[in-house]
Amino acid sequence: MQLRHLRRLLGAEPVLRRAAADGTEGHTATARRLRAVVERLARVEPTPLAVTETRAFVRDGLHRERLVFDSPVRGCFHGTLLAPHGVARGPAVLVLGGRNARLDQLTGDVPPDHPDRNVAEQLARAGFVTLSFDHGIGGGLDEERRAGRDEGTLLAHAFALTGRSLLGALVGDALGALGVLAAHPLADPDRLGLFGHSLGAAVALHTALLAPRQGLPLCAASHLGSYQALYERLLTGHEGAALPGILEYADLADLYSALAPAPLQLQYGTADSYLEPADARAAADTVRAAYAAAGASAEIHELPMGHGTHVGHAADFFTRALSGASNTAGNDVPAQRVRFEVSERRAVLDRVDAALASGVLTQGPQVARFEELSRAWTGTRTAAVASGSAALEIALRIVGVAGRTVLVPVNTFFATAASAVRAGAAVRFVDIELDGLGMDPEALRAALDRYPDTAAVLPVHIGGIVSPALDAALAYCQERGVPVVEDAAHAFGATLDGRPAGGFGRFGAFSFFPTKVAVSGEGGLLSAALPEDLEQVRRWRDHGKSARGSTLHDRPGGNWRLSELHAAVGTVDLERFAHTLAVRRELAARYDALLADVPGIRPHAVPGGSESNFYKYLAYPDPDGPLDRALLKKRLRERHGVSLAGEVYDHLLCDHPYFVAEDHRMGGDGPFERARWFARHHVALPLYPSLTEAEQIRVVAALRDELS
Repeated sequence: MQLRHLRRLLGAEPVLRRAAADGTEGHTATARRLRAVVERLARVEPTPLAVTETRAFVRDGLHRERLVFDSPVRGCFHGTLLAPHGVARGPAVLVLGGRNARLDQLTGDVPPDHPDRNVAEQLARAGFVTLSFDHGIGGGLDEERRAGRDEGTLLAHAFALTGRSLLGALVGDALGALGVLAAHPLADPDRLGLFGHSLGAAVALHTALLAPRQGLPLCAASHLGSYQALYERLLTGHEGAALPGILEYADLADLYSALAPAPLQLQYGTADSYLEPADARAAADTVRAAYAAAGASAEIHELPMGHGTHVGHAADFFTRALSGASNTAGNDVPAQRVRFEVSERRAVLDRVDAALASGVLTQGPQVARFEELSRAWTGTRTAAVASGSAALEIALRIVGVAGRTVLVPVNTFFATAASAVRAGAAVRFVDIELDGLGMDPEALRAALDRYPDTAAVLPVHIGGIVSPALDAALAYCQERGVPVVEDAAHAFGATLDGRPAGGFGRFGAFSFFPTKVAVSGEGGLLSAALPEDLEQVRRWRDHGKSARGSTLHDRPGGNWRLSELHAAVGTVDLERFAHTLAVRRELAARYDALLADVPGIRPHAVPGGSESNFYKYLAYPDPDGPLDRALLKKRLRERHGVSLAGEVYDHLLCDHPYFVAEDHRMGGDGPFERARWFARHHVALPLYPSLTEAEQIRVVAALRDELS
């Protein structure tokens, strides 16, 4: 028998519980990690539900709607919405019944087989809008072939063949139904709750963990204890109530704990044959302690009942939890949000696993694939390196700038100039122009005349804009035979007159740092038209080896290689980049429309011919307005939960302590009036592909409120 093996596995302490217990991370960090694990294991497929049929009527004092949902993954299934007759817009609860709960019994359309089975009806009579639907795990399989076996169990095993779970499918339905409920005219979308009994409680719990809006109140009845007791000692756990692999990370009580500080009510019965009272009590204590650590309290009822629900307690809980204007928490609009969907994360994991299995961890097939995918956006062949800073330094070493001058815009990230310093150059700064935020061509011409030893010019595409002024700057450099290295760290995917960033100079240097429009974690890229230049890059990035695999070195290169693990992230991100770029441009266009009538702020107008990737959405509050930038950002964050993105940039290079100290041999000839005006006055609104329209509206409303 395999019981000994099973008990050993079940008895191991879950990883995330151990991390929380030893103090290596706080509650919020543990909860975030646990949600990510649940999302990965559940593999919920997006299931927006369309309501294809509605039949509404009033009976026994309740408004009733028979609904037919159409799901892209499940097909058609039935639901019922109940509401107190005459309600205009009330608090709403998604009701998820147990394994044997029939939809018509939940809603009171037929007499329930247990007094508490018609939860949806009773909550509706208590003043709530309720929505229930059919789980679809009964009556779908041929009875003769099923031969008495549980249909849910058979479905769970079949889902497992695809690497998915029945619970994940049920949660997908619930998330879709939650969206329908939030959009219903009788439901207040700011006052939503979740109820579940038994299997439905498991579905409700995981729905609460994965819902886009965190903080939904949850009432869970008859689903408490440890997975070890439910699935090994009692043998009462249903396959559809747990995620495969979850116990490696967390037990059932840990999942409830991750909801803190959201309102939570748990009910369990001392006469419930499916649970073990002492085990349930221990789980309840774990949840209480976690909520206390989060500065909240969980409402837990140990009741003299069987495998049922105390509907009165549930109604009282929702009355309290949904009494305010909003019950959601943790829904601030962050300055930046890097998001990989579950399918994309699994693709990354598969590629990392392939690299680990092969033993090739650097400069292997993933790096080659990363370079090939990048070519579609640079127009030339590329070589991957460890970072954008490494890309710049390698390009400048190939150009040969040691002992000479490199011209850099005074408004850029410190790494642009620091790369030239590390390559042995003296740096001199050039003012910018305010239309495209590029190097001012006339200021560049004057600098070229002033520093005849100029070895290279580094134009920077600030905020993802390739400035039309670049053409004039390039012409001045060409007249003097000065190489151009584009700092295109912001500009992957951006174009000027159809020409891609990184394709104007001898080299184009890109960054794939997590804040950029395309990411690999850490990583960089050099584009170049000449094959011999890229061969030089490959030697420099690998300690200056004279040839790949050689043990001889002909230059002082560095460890500037991109790892296969970072390339695994990068290839997945590049495979979705066309969509990323389209979404960023759509979001920018929406900001343009939303800000059109907001007084006290104007968006930066992208100049004609330039197609920005909107690495930053830049705007200018009225400099004579009521708030300076620091105070505006503080008020947006503290009063509205809106964080602005970082500026590009708030300090000029000439003001950094390093260059102030080195002014006798570096820096240059200010006062850089245009760059200084820009650095002082612009803001960057949050913009990333997962930003929703509602979040954009919230950002603009906050700006209107503070600037009016």
